[in-house]
Amino acid sequence: MATKHSSPSPQIPVRIKGHTKCPYHKDNEVVLLCQDCGILICTTCSITTHKIHIDSFCEISKITNEQKNTLLDFMNETENIEIPKLKNEIQSARNEISTSESNYKKLSVNIKKQRDQCKLDLDKITEDYLAICNKMEKGTTDLLQIHITNLEDRLDTLVKLSSECKQTLQTGTAVLVYDSVSEIKDMDLDIPQTPNIDMTEFTPDNNRQRHLEQAMGKMKTPTDHFKVGLAPSGHSKEGPVVRPKLSKSTETGQASTGEVLYKLCDSPTVISQFSYPDGITSICPTSNGRAWLCDCKTNTVKLINNKGNFFSNKPKVIQKIQHNSNIDDISLDPTTGRLWFCCFNEGTIYEVSTSTTPVTRFTTEGYPQSLCVTREVTRFTTEGDPDSLCVTREGLVVVGTAGTQGYKVVMYTADGQVLHTSTVEGSGEGAVLSITQCGVTGNIAIVSSKLISGDGSHPNNYRNHITVYNPTLQPLVHYRGEGIQAREAVTPDKFGPVTVIYDSKGNIVITDYTRNTVELISGAGKYIKTLHTNKGQGQVGIQKDDVLWSCLELDTGEWGLKLLKYYSD
Repeated sequence: MATKHSSPSPQIPVRIKGHTKCPYHKDNEVVLLCQDCGILICTTCSITTHKIHIDSFCEISKITNEQKNTLLDFMNETENIEIPKLKNEIQSARNEISTSESNYKKLSVNIKKQRDQCKLDLDKITEDYLAICNKMEKGTTDLLQIHITNLEDRLDTLVKLSSECKQTLQTGTAVLVYDSVSEIKDMDLDIPQTPNIDMTEFTPDNNRQRHLEQAMGKMKTPTDHFKVGLAPSGHSKEGPVVRPKLSKSTETGQASTGEVLYKLCDSPTVISQFSYPDGITSICPTSNGRAWLCDCKTNTVKLINNKGNFFSNKPKVIQKIQHNSNIDDISLDPTTGRLWFCCFNEGTIYEVSTSTTPVTRFTTEGYPQSLCVTREVTRFTTEGDPDSLCVTREGLVVVGTAGTQGYKVVMYTADGQVLHTSTVEGSGEGAVLSITQCGVTGNIAIVSSKLISGDGSHPNNYRNHITVYNPTLQPLVHYRGEGIQAREAVTPDKFGPVTVIYDSKGNIVITDYTRNTVELISGAGKYIKTLHTNKGQGQVGIQKDDVLWSCLELDTGEWGLKLLKYYSD
């Protein structure tokens, strides 16, 4: 079989397009086509270097018509199809530039318009706040001025009366002395206390950037068409790369563009751990790294530091509140930092304001079992049997009730007006055990417990699950343990949530007493990770920086607290 002639080296001259002379034999005309090599050759080439390809030789004159037809076909396709197509594509791209410029101008106008509106809204809020401040300042000044005027009047009266008493002692008759003493006895000599002025407070938002981005709106930026390879024209391989703003709605910690919003630790980092022998039914970490611990069995609330001492590995008790009735749950007002608690038997909500003496804020018709405060509210009376409570970011109060013929979640205004009501799981005996509100979306998550069979004396007769509502109490998500990765399938009867808490990322931390675990799910009810599993698991609380306070059984067999960080910095 003939083999193809090897290509000439770069030093050997190559026939220029259109030249008829052989590049190897300058005096000869090329007359043959060596089809094996795909080149034109002369007669000398045919008997020398190409002689073994003789079977593939073809005279040029005999294939000219075929070649002309090929050129004609190419010319027709190019002129009639390819060139018009390219022209149309160029015009389309130019039109796209014009449209894109127009669209981006409109987009810029809308962005600036939204910015200006946000400025106006911010100016209006500032104006309202300043008006309130001025009004409160005038009211406070007027109240104190009235108090000063009363004191001055009292002072003038006492000075005058003292002078009259001196004159009576020197020259007065027995009757005048008697009348003067009677007048003194009828007087109220106690000095009125200065009015207790509860100053208006303003707490700057430490997360302004995120809230401002939410107010401006979301910017969705496609990036795939910017990341192209080498263009046919030979332009740069690197196109412009646009990094869009991170989306806040995420299930896995990544935005749709693949950018990491947060990263979970492989296992939680233990910041501190110590024993704590007393019971804990609720944990409320403070902003300065301490925590209030509630024990409903002893009706006490204790404020502790976040580490054990040198001698006993037990935390220092900084403050203790003992109440004359049961304290079932506690919560901290994030605006004022004040402690709130509820008494189940009394049906009463208390606030610990300027001292350790609790002040009644409002009473309920039922039995409050848990509460969550996000802003201070005025006192009012709720309807139903409240089993849990949450004061939302807007100053509204969400109450969870317990009952034998149904249990509800009710949203009130600060003065007790009912705004929204949602019946949980229809009729039957049950309770709302825990309520929390998301600082990102405003959604409200609850743990409810429904009696399935038997009487209510045994916890195994109940089935617990989680419901997420929107801010107007329309149900969005029902979660019963789906997706939890365990040795055996987690069915509703093996899922025992008791507490739910939103963290700063909008995810929900769950304590599961059935399996002694702490679970993390997204705000949309998608399983993310089991944060840790213990011999025994109790209540949890979360600091603002996502430090988890977890009550659990320590490796020593004692019960205590671990402070855990489950997000990587």
